[in-house]
Amino acid sequence: MRFTTRTIVAAVAFITSAGPASASVIVGFDPPAGIPSGNDFTTELGSLGLTQVATSGISLVLDEDSIITFDVLGSESGFDDGFQASGLTFQEFTSFLNSFASPTAVGSASFLAGDLAGLFGFTSSGGLSANVGDPGLALFLGANAVSGDPWSVFYLGFDDQLAGPDGDFDDLIVRATVAPATAVPEPATWGMALLGFGVVGFAMRRSRRKSLPRAA
Repeated sequence: MRFTTRTIVAAVAFITSAGPASASVIVGFDPPAGIPSGNDFTTELGSLGLTQVATSGISLVLDEDSIITFDVLGSESGFDDGFQASGLTFQEFTSFLNSFASPTAVGSASFLAGDLAGLFGFTSSGGLSANVGDPGLALFLGANAVSGDPWSVFYLGFDDQLAGPDGDFDDLIVRATVAPATAVPEPATWGMALLGFGVVGFAMRRSRRKSLPRAA
């Protein structure tokens, strides 16, 4: 087999390109219930496979240092509600917003591995505020969601009034996407890279031998 410099360089580039390891948040919650019929985004949530809501016992624990990207999917409130996370801020600018089809970006922030309680949450000018673990903050779930599972995407709902007809957690809905803080190759990728370097090194050595002039 003939190895050219271009082939060898291409092989090295392919072998050493490593995708990032997956990061996730370990999610805990008490037994959920169906999403209340008064939620204005039941159809949109259902299209994402989200049919339940957990309103208590919520915990979010990162398994490694991560970057979390937040997007607003919808809001429905008579108050000026907002969302804050590690320097990021979103402030409600209309009494009704449906951005499920084109999410409104809040931004990305870095978080250390561990419990996310108190590190982000919702605010309200006239109602209640809520952080992770507080009443008023809920998790939207799929039908088969299990407490303690690792997730790379989770959906938060906010209820700025815990009593009365506004108990449907649609005052502000935020999607959070978890990614590793740095792109770290998987162990299997390192193994493939080492094997690949060995093959490339052998090919280069063989090619150099062939190029040496033979003695007369």
